[in-house]
Amino acid sequence: MKRLLAHKRFALFAPTFALALIAFVAFGLWVLVAGRIGDELAARGLGWQTLSREGFPARISLHIKQPVWRDPEAASPLRWQNSAMSFTIMPFQGGHAIIDFLGAHEVSGDNGRLRFAHQGNLMSAVVDTDGLNRASFEATAPDISALWLGQNISARADTMALHARRADKNRYDIALVSKQVNLTQDAATLKLSRLDATASVPAALMERPLQAGDVIMLTRATLQRDALSLIAKGRVKLRANGYMDGTLDLDIVNLAAFADALVEFGLIDRRDRRKLLLFGGLGAALGGDTNDRLSLPLQFKDKRVYLGGVKLGRAPRWK
Repeated sequence: MKRLLAHKRFALFAPTFALALIAFVAFGLWVLVAGRIGDELAARGLGWQTLSREGFPARISLHIKQPVWRDPEAASPLRWQNSAMSFTIMPFQGGHAIIDFLGAHEVSGDNGRLRFAHQGNLMSAVVDTDGLNRASFEATAPDISALWLGQNISARADTMALHARRADKNRYDIALVSKQVNLTQDAATLKLSRLDATASVPAALMERPLQAGDVIMLTRATLQRDALSLIAKGRVKLRANGYMDGTLDLDIVNLAAFADALVEFGLIDRRDRRKLLLFGGLGAALGGDTNDRLSLPLQFKDKRVYLGGVKLGRAPRWK
């Protein structure tokens, strides 16, 4: 060995040997980390038909065919699947991952089934030592169809973006932005030019579905439909009976258009429309608002929903 090191030609090849050794060690570490990432995904409920790895040395890319996720809780039927996905991690960018879903999302569970098609979607996430720090999901031409809680529901939009950011160890801030939205439930269709919403949710929702006792704090939601604008904020709590309790404060721009929309969707009749407009006129006079702009409470209690003094009907179910 000493004779080899002392050989006059060794100095010429030493850098090559050193680089080869470093590359060999780096590749071994890359394979080890890539394998552990796959093991971690499997431990969290993700399965697949095939998985391949590439990207050495700058990144780790996992290409997964027929991914299927099942809730690790044995009693839960919650299931998600897709035709293919790629999962890329940049080890030198602080736990930054990019996920590209190539097919439609299929979700099924206790409450029904849902299909989310699109013309392109991408997700990015940043993970630190405390778990998920922030994440973003964007989709072009999202098309959602669902049979959920016995209701046929569909939604289409030009674009959709969903962002999540850890506010503290107990809660996450969620933001949704969507443009040119068409919502359909059975025979009723609602068209919105824009839908924005920000909310604060329990941190546990990043790892499990909604459950009774969860508190959703709506920081601000804005809906725009032609000349009608609604701005809402408030707090609701999910109850074990499948309904929610709480109050949202509504700021309504164009009360007459709002009342017409409630009649259109069968939530109130003509008599209640006159009552709502009268109530709105009195509220505007007493509260300093104008007749076309008014603030009213939207209350969820005892399985019913109320707008000011008008009962709109049965409250929506969350499960």
